[in-house]
Amino acid sequence: MSFLKVIYRQRQRVIIAVVLFLVFYHLISRQSHPQQSKPPHVAIPKGQQTPQTIPVKNLPLLKDNTQKAGVPPRPLDNPIDGGNVPPSNPEALKGHQAVAEAEPEPAPISNEELENYAIDGGSLKAKYKTEKAKELFSTHDSFLFSKEYLENVLDISDKSFESLKASHEDYVEIQMNKLIDIYGLNTFGNILKTDSEWETYSGSSGYVLVGGGRYSWLSYLVIRQIRATGAKKPIELFLSNEEEYEKDFCEVVLPKYNARCNVFDTKLALDLKKRFNLGGYQYKMLALMSSKFENVLYLDSDNFPTRNMDYLFESDLFKKNGLILWPDAWARTTNPKYYDIAGIKVKENKLRYSAYDKKEAEKEGLQNVKPLSEYNFKNSWFHDFEGALPDPTSETGMLLINRTSHLRTLLLCLYYNVFGPDYYYPLLTQGSAGEGDKETFIAAATAMGEPYFQTLRQFKWTGYVSQVDNKFTSKALAHYDPIQSLNTEKEDIDIIFMHLSYPKYYPNWLVDNHDLVYKESGDHIRMYESINENVGYDFDLRVLQFFTQALCPNYYDEETKKPIDGQEGIDASEYMGSSLIYVKYEEEKNRKRCEEVFIPHLRWLKETTKFKEGSVIV
Repeated sequence: MSFLKVIYRQRQRVIIAVVLFLVFYHLISRQSHPQQSKPPHVAIPKGQQTPQTIPVKNLPLLKDNTQKAGVPPRPLDNPIDGGNVPPSNPEALKGHQAVAEAEPEPAPISNEELENYAIDGGSLKAKYKTEKAKELFSTHDSFLFSKEYLENVLDISDKSFESLKASHEDYVEIQMNKLIDIYGLNTFGNILKTDSEWETYSGSSGYVLVGGGRYSWLSYLVIRQIRATGAKKPIELFLSNEEEYEKDFCEVVLPKYNARCNVFDTKLALDLKKRFNLGGYQYKMLALMSSKFENVLYLDSDNFPTRNMDYLFESDLFKKNGLILWPDAWARTTNPKYYDIAGIKVKENKLRYSAYDKKEAEKEGLQNVKPLSEYNFKNSWFHDFEGALPDPTSETGMLLINRTSHLRTLLLCLYYNVFGPDYYYPLLTQGSAGEGDKETFIAAATAMGEPYFQTLRQFKWTGYVSQVDNKFTSKALAHYDPIQSLNTEKEDIDIIFMHLSYPKYYPNWLVDNHDLVYKESGDHIRMYESINENVGYDFDLRVLQFFTQALCPNYYDEETKKPIDGQEGIDASEYMGSSLIYVKYEEEKNRKRCEEVFIPHLRWLKETTKFKEGSVIV
């Protein structure tokens, strides 16, 4: 290859990286209203404190995982779930806001061109005509989510609608085509098919999580569980800048598990921090954009696989669709105007029945529901019609995607998330349950006409009947195997993910909210017992073993360095206080928590488990 061709190819890659940055950066900075909305929040369990979030910004340029001299690792907040997690020590996390300035990169696209994407008319967030959309399960049978109802939740002015439609059309028809056709973008990232790296990249697969501060702690537990299941595919832990890089953790601990830290460029990240604040949902997009894997199984840092997930990458289902999603519990409440904005035609041709249809048929004294052809937009759920996103909604605490086959989906999804808090999150959910990025993937795939598969079996609420009020208490969401879900007649389907949303495994949360031991009686709690027969081991015991051996210095005998409960196969080197600042900061408080709660609870789990074999993996 000639010298000029080498220079041209390098220049082409730089342009792609900068354009991706500009798509991300300018779409926000050119908005007609400069104030950014805060990320959506979910209710925190009573008594918990909302953390002080420290905005961390980043740029989609992958760094090698080496620590810069003079840049100590510091635990920055990384609000991937909206900043809802109580910090173990809020005071210790203060003062880490970066202040350095950086010159913006030169733009291959002029500001005048990018003006086309500015959206006029003001934010749609919480701009309801009367009230937000109802939060009802997709199996609800008594409320009519008609087109008329859904298009009268948000108060969308004609000016906002026309501006949204023009911006969306210009981005898809001009900007995306420019990236793909002119700059030669082949995949969702800055690697080209003409690059020597493409041969290694093409067909590569791996797991991606988001870390940083306390999220590195959660992700570490998930990484341990991934390896405990026998999975062999490599793992990336996305860090939004070098200040989140913890040298021993990234260079010593993670390589033991075939995992690496994927760190963004700090100088450019600081420039973004200076100019605007982003919600945590955008980190997911940046983690996908900067990954070294073509096929990515993304996991939230509180989402634990229960089985070896490597097979999903090679499955015919994934190869056919290129995007696998998992369902949430809720009825879809997308505003019909979204479809007009995105250029999606929803035809008055009903494709499927809802529980509402069956209930109405019973009321009318019919033995069966009416033929599909007899329904219209007025008497049926809007999202049962051709072209509309189907019920139920999506839960994107995990998703599997091919970054090449679904390049257009991911580029549009990036756009939806950049404009998410003010526009597309409200449009897609209208204030109903879980408003955030979770509907942007299925919406983008639909708008781009690219295939996807959403698992046909909805999740299992996992928990127990509390002795406090004799009511069921949900503690996690158990998600099913998408391949097995194709057999809709099969009852016994494998649970493959446990999304441990409430509680998350933060030591103060578990203790302060009495999630492991009842406050009054002192009785111990096995939170996830109902899934143990399905997964074949004691899930509570598996997770708490990883948790305790990493968090508790007093779990080990001072002289022998061996676990005080006699657990074989590990020693005090498992303690993460020397590798994660989050663990080190509250070592003394955690000693007490471990002595009073975690170590006794672990001992109780071991003594009472019905699964003596296979639960503890060291």
